[in-house]
Amino acid sequence: MSTRTGLEAEAINRLTDGVQPATMRATLVQCLAGELAPSAAISQMLAEGAPYVVRAAIDEVTHRAATISRASDMLVHDRVDELTQVFVEHVAALGDVSDATKTPSGQEISRGARAPRSSEEQSERRISE
Repeated sequence: MSTRTGLEAEAINRLTDGVQPATMRATLVQCLAGELAPSAAISQMLAEGAPYVVRAAIDEVTHRAATISRASDMLVHDRVDELTQVFVEHVAALGDVSDATKTPSGQEISRGARAPRSSEEQSERRISE
């Protein structure tokens, strides 16, 4: 039988697997493990990349938490919710975060970085799922 720590690590890996860039994935892993506060994680991620890339990474993890979480993932899921809420409340006001569908050069961003959803859409999605 797996320990709580093992279940947590499995959930974190499942939610962050393939998130790019790797430095942001590492920061997300630390945050979801409870080793780094959401506000510190967001600041660190913003220092590593453009706001729309940070938003796409957080959106991806939030989407996965809403769609593939297991009952044993609740602590990690709560950390994802807190990270998302902090981002929405404190960082989403940045002008270039709202335009996550295009890069500064006008090209579409990669499949792994999806267009952002509003907090209202995220709430509706969680309620309906």
